[in-house]
Amino acid sequence: MKHNIERFEAYIPIGQLLAQYFDFALTHSKCSQCPGYQKTWACPDFDFAPADFWNEFSQLHLIVDRVSCASAATAEEAQNRLFAEKKRFDAEMLELEKKSPGSYGLAAQECVACKKCARLSGLPCVHPDIMRYGLESIGILAVKLVEDQFGFSAQWSDGVSVPDYYLLIGGVILKE
Repeated sequence: MKHNIERFEAYIPIGQLLAQYFDFALTHSKCSQCPGYQKTWACPDFDFAPADFWNEFSQLHLIVDRVSCASAATAEEAQNRLFAEKKRFDAEMLELEKKSPGSYGLAAQECVACKKCARLSGLPCVHPDIMRYGLESIGILAVKLVEDQFGFSAQWSDGVSVPDYYLLIGGVILKE
């Protein structure tokens, strides 16, 4: 069944982003509670300092897709819709990255490029060309950022309830 997707975009200077929305200690503590923690190369712990990573860029082109769950009959159906849209969204962020030399696309949430990440076997990423970090994994308070920029909050399901919508939060970090 067809569902509605609304797109929201903003450009935020990296200095402002770091001053208002960067808190790696907090995002890392939340990441460490996730069942997928350290199971992909897109998850902390990293061999770099996230603040240093951000400082290589000048601006974030924030892109948020609000995916309606209105026609979903069950929480599982709504989540399956989100996962399908995540694949589209992440591929689009990679395409946008290619259009701006030196830029870096951001995935919505965690990397799902492989069924089983090579990190679990102590091996390097087999798809560094498509593995991308999510905002939260590299220290950005994404929910607060969306609330401040666009005036709405993220919604979640308890596994039974169907939220009104889910958010895909990503974008492209630009050099200039």
